[in-house]
Amino acid sequence: MHWQRSIHGCSSSLVTRTADRFAPSFPMDRWWRSTDCFHPMFADGIEPELHSSTLRVASVRSVFRSASAPLQKLRSSLSDDSMFPDDVQQYAHAARAIAELLDQSKHLVLTTHVRPDGDAIGSLLGLGNALAVRGKRPLLLVPSPVPSFLRFLPGVQGIEVYDPSSQHNRALGAADAIVCLDFNTLARLDQMESPVRGSTALRILIDHHLDPETGFAAALHDANATSTAELVSALVLLEYPEALTPDVAAPLYTGILTDSGNFRFPRVSARTHRIVATLIEHGADPVSIYDAIFNTNTPARIRLLGEVLRTLDIACQGRCAVLSLTQEQAACHGARLDDTEGFVQYTLTIEGVCVGVFLSQMPGRDAVKVSLRSKGNVDVQRVAEQLGGGGHLNAAGAIIERVTLGDAKQQVLGLIDALLSQQQQNC
Repeated sequence: MHWQRSIHGCSSSLVTRTADRFAPSFPMDRWWRSTDCFHPMFADGIEPELHSSTLRVASVRSVFRSASAPLQKLRSSLSDDSMFPDDVQQYAHAARAIAELLDQSKHLVLTTHVRPDGDAIGSLLGLGNALAVRGKRPLLLVPSPVPSFLRFLPGVQGIEVYDPSSQHNRALGAADAIVCLDFNTLARLDQMESPVRGSTALRILIDHHLDPETGFAAALHDANATSTAELVSALVLLEYPEALTPDVAAPLYTGILTDSGNFRFPRVSARTHRIVATLIEHGADPVSIYDAIFNTNTPARIRLLGEVLRTLDIACQGRCAVLSLTQEQAACHGARLDDTEGFVQYTLTIEGVCVGVFLSQMPGRDAVKVSLRSKGNVDVQRVAEQLGGGGHLNAAGAIIERVTLGDAKQQVLGLIDALLSQQQQNC
């Protein structure tokens, strides 16, 4: 069986490659069997027979409708076999299916999870700005406000915070497609969950969390990716390379930077760096982005950090470090919840510590937010899931309702101690 990928209706010269080299890294069932709605391409349940066939990939040359100078570097990078086919081509079928749905949709909504982080907002703006270059006007709708440290990103002023009393419910109901970015279950939409589930719009998933729920018309999902922004970058490179402007590159770089722990987490790969290199070549400025995120602290935030660091407690035979923040401490410094972003990272700078915890009382709620970080193969996601949350191997979190800070700490440390007793060789 042969597969021909036609880009935007253009006739394409084809480069034929042996599919065997792609087969081990191209699990079609990852993209399609996990959904109960299939793209028409696979409506009959037949999947590409990659092991016994050749894979036809459209020549990158046909992607570009003009030979404009700003795209010369991108053209050369995409036609370079050392980067593109092995690293990103594995996503080609999922990306094509998503692009077809996006191109056919007149009323698009892009959304991400409650309490959005850098990957969530970076992915939202990266895809939203790319679609805007192509003449689309998607509604960027989020269940809670954008953190202050991300408000430097291009296009952020166009993001709307969901208001059930406004026209947002009508917009969700009238949407042709809703793109769900950086979450694996609609429950992460908080108060937006009900209107999104009730909408007749096709739902599209782009995410890197484990075990996504079903019900998506198309999905680009890879739990081994550093970030959703890495997957959105692949989508843009594959389907919308002419849209890779600085306003697209900067948010995507931000998403990868923040969710990879400044490129420190184990899922950072050579592919990650090659994608990032392409984003830098097309306008993402690493210095200014890093400064905007990490070097714009206020005196009040630094004083708050000092107070939090004084709460340091070493537990689990020296393998776990815990920081905490009460509502009173936060109020004393006039701090918002996002002012504590990154505080948990200080725990892992301590010699011998492989699990870090930051506990913060949530303002106006009888609840404690738990942020978890780890080194190596210590899977803090297992702890988060037992607390009703989730995340990734080395970065996870949860919210514990109706609990004091002290009780939350005792509960979390009990789970971490049990985890570490099973993983002594990794810590």
